[in-house]
Amino acid sequence: MIDLPRGVRVSDSRTEYGSEQALPLIVAEAAQCRAVFALQGAQLLSFVPTGDEDWLWLSPKAVFSDGAAIRGGIPLCLPWFGVNRRDATLPKHGFARQREWQLLEASSDKDGLILRFAIESTPEEQARFPWAYSAQVAYRLGRELECDLVICNRSQQSLPLSFAMHSYFAADTAAASVQGLGGGDYLDNTQGLAKCRLTAAQRFDGEVDRVFEQVGGVQELVTGKGPLAIAGQGCDTVVVWNPGAILADKMDDVAEHYSDYICVERGMAFADELLLPPKGCHHAQMRIWRP
Repeated sequence: MIDLPRGVRVSDSRTEYGSEQALPLIVAEAAQCRAVFALQGAQLLSFVPTGDEDWLWLSPKAVFSDGAAIRGGIPLCLPWFGVNRRDATLPKHGFARQREWQLLEASSDKDGLILRFAIESTPEEQARFPWAYSAQVAYRLGRELECDLVICNRSQQSLPLSFAMHSYFAADTAAASVQGLGGGDYLDNTQGLAKCRLTAAQRFDGEVDRVFEQVGGVQELVTGKGPLAIAGQGCDTVVVWNPGAILADKMDDVAEHYSDYICVERGMAFADELLLPPKGCHHAQMRIWRP
């Protein structure tokens, strides 16, 4: 572990969240904000600007266990998003969210905190997914949140790459809406990825699982607790998701809490999937702020 600056400390999920297993966490506090990260997945679990509420949602039923996805915060889904379109037996949303990342940097300045994490593919992964890759993510935390993700192809052949910064935002689904979804064309995952069109702001009165390709720009999420703006570069796909009551009832780590969050995810997936050349890298940045 690197030397940690003042305000940044090592903790675990048992101490912070009362979980049975004690997964390692990093707690970072500065004048501008407080944040909690899981080393597993380099996953930001909580981000609370000073004087504000948590912008992110972490399920009260979240499971903290080696190799298990943690429900909430900002999971990093890579080197593919969703079901792998070439081999459906591979784990959903890639390997990286279930692996422990290395903390490379923890620092602070007048604007807040910077934490940087890294991961490289393993021989076991390459036996199932025959491409070598590496990734680094840097979080800049102050009065707003910035996530910089760099994914590199370490192979001698082009890497089919899709990814998402799978953000769970604290929101009241009854009051929530999303604007800024481009022309409104989307793939509806509740209808076998049928092509549909949105003609008004996106609202949530049941299960919503929609992929908006080649959107980019800025989305505004009305949460019922104050709006959030979500912008990105190099992450043109926007996925909007909430399971609704019926599906959530089948999800042990969501259940009755489905109405407390909305996912607005930025990434590159489906038509935006990349073919990363040998030794090539892709840089994506997501920025979140109160407008």
